[in-house]
Amino acid sequence: MALNHFERRVVFGADFAAVQSKLNALGANPQLIVDGQNGPKTAAAVKAFQNAKGLTADGVVGPMTLAALGLSGSSPTVPTGTVTTAPVNANTAAAIKKAWQTAQNASPSMPDAQKQYVLSVALGEGFFGNGWNNPSAEATAHGLTGREGVGSHNWGAIQGVGSAGSFPHIDHHADGTAYVGQFKKYASDEEGFLDMAKLILNGGPIRRAVGAAAIQGALAKGNLHDAVYAQHDNKYFELAPDRYLASVLRNYSTISSVVGWKQLLGPTGIAIAAGTGGTIVVIILGIVGFALFKRFA
Repeated sequence: MALNHFERRVVFGADFAAVQSKLNALGANPQLIVDGQNGPKTAAAVKAFQNAKGLTADGVVGPMTLAALGLSGSSPTVPTGTVTTAPVNANTAAAIKKAWQTAQNASPSMPDAQKQYVLSVALGEGFFGNGWNNPSAEATAHGLTGREGVGSHNWGAIQGVGSAGSFPHIDHHADGTAYVGQFKKYASDEEGFLDMAKLILNGGPIRRAVGAAAIQGALAKGNLHDAVYAQHDNKYFELAPDRYLASVLRNYSTISSVVGWKQLLGPTGIAIAAGTGGTIVVIILGIVGFALFKRFA
């Protein structure tokens, strides 16, 4: 059965604070601010480290780079308790606030729990469409600049043709080999958010309505664990679900700290008193993980 799908090697909700600390200890010059954000200086330091180690200098903190950094041996856990979130720089905070407003404008009728989940995934996927400035030797080798997707409003590296056309970008198969894929370009961030939400919440091309009911039902209960496992069953990603869950929790914590939304999601979800429209309140703590995704458009 032919499927319209693609594979992509990415970093999702990565523990960039640990990466930054390790790079500093290994002599990053200039030294990095350990803020947990994968900004341009961190990306440049990652590429320099990869070059020094003879790795593909693409800025992607994948398994080989993690191993070279000595950070690949531990698996994240998902404890509960009071959340501690790394400081967020001004540019990241502005992007998060804009993304939350975009989600509210794009679909006022979508339950807030679903919007919160989509944003928590989208932060790690493509930084709400802001993660397309990726010049690299790999892009150059394929005749690209690595910046073709800037302004595309593509929130999740979704392949195909959008309302405003498409653009070429380097992608990777599961074995790490690179190829040039065509990615959707949208007329607005609202369109990009809605397509990302559709991809996440509609169950995929195999499970369809069953998959949609599973993930949406879990979110209605505020249960991130069940939502992530449903997303895994829907063939959205290939990483072990516990690691993906840890990443989603971290992103959820970060966004919560910036926009101050009512927290409707948590590892298992805890219902509060009647009269609140069935909302969920939880206290969460997540640590981060790295992901290899296979997604179906």
